[in-house]
Amino acid sequence: IERSMAVLTSAEVVDQAEAAYIQGTYKIALTYNLTAYTDAVSLATVETDEINTGDGGYARLSYNYSSSDLATYKNGQPFTEKIAEFVHDGSSTEIRFNHVVLLRDVSGTVTVVGFQTLDQVAVLTNGSTARIKINILHGAQ
Repeated sequence: IERSMAVLTSAEVVDQAEAAYIQGTYKIALTYNLTAYTDAVSLATVETDEINTGDGGYARLSYNYSSSDLATYKNGQPFTEKIAEFVHDGSSTEIRFNHVVLLRDVSGTVTVVGFQTLDQVAVLTNGSTARIKINILHGAQ
């Protein structure tokens, strides 16, 4: 008889989520590339595609997770939603992007955590704002 374990306990998923996500600083980058990203997208590609710092007032936004950001377990370990708000500075340079990329910096080592490809290219001009909701669900089954 062959048996395998198929389900992690909710306590184990919580422990894994804390170990994986409650470290370092998270940064949200906006990128533009008409080639679709895959789950193997590299940091080098993200940095090449990233909007130039200062264009339209663009700069990466950052935040951290703490243990208090762990929400009640439900088919995976959800984290409290974070919101990134990019505001165009009113200059003549637009902010044009079609990917939102989540990076993690732990003691100077930056890794790509995830990304979202937009259905269409977003363009920020004349003080317009993009509000991006960051939701992570760790260990969903």
